[in-house]
Amino acid sequence: MLQFMIDGGWCMWPILGCSIVALGVFLERRAALTEAEIDADALLDAVSAKIQEEDLDGAVAEAESHPGPIAATVAVGLRKLAFLRGLEKPADDIEAGVTKAMEDHGAAVVDHLERNLPMLATMAAMAPLIGMLGTVVGLVEAFDTIMQSGNVRPDKVAGGISVALLTTAAGLIVAVPATLFYNLLVARVNRVMLRVQSAGSELVEELMAIHSAK
Repeated sequence: MLQFMIDGGWCMWPILGCSIVALGVFLERRAALTEAEIDADALLDAVSAKIQEEDLDGAVAEAESHPGPIAATVAVGLRKLAFLRGLEKPADDIEAGVTKAMEDHGAAVVDHLERNLPMLATMAAMAPLIGMLGTVVGLVEAFDTIMQSGNVRPDKVAGGISVALLTTAAGLIVAVPATLFYNLLVARVNRVMLRVQSAGSELVEELMAIHSAK
């Protein structure tokens, strides 16, 4: 492996750097998204039980005791509910206020979930470009050798061609899994956001059902 790095020339080192950054981002985001994918149904059942008992503070505490963006969004909606109830707002204003609070918090959730994903996409794009640069450098070395020797001997141009092929291969080896990692993580982010939106909608429906039953 080290010999390939040496034979590929200086372009191999930035490609190696891209691979390290891409792997680090993937592992960090995978861990963050795993934490975010909590059981929303169990959370909503616990919060709903507290709300039906008229224990709004308990519902907020229940939401805040769970990790992840779903629980955080539910907690934001409940705190907004407590605030609007304290102002004795009508049901329509409460529904609109709670919905808007959770939607506004959704922007922060998206930002948190997508953190570092642009860096992963950048590494996926940069690696093959650096590989192409290495290809050009290798070909320039090969043609320079031809010009200096005055003939096309395989042993003279093999070094430059080796650089060209190694850097091209290395760039693609990094870019392919990095692109796959990026797409997998984006898909997981979208699934989490759908769960956040669904949990928010269920909470609003539950609150309005309880309010209208009074």
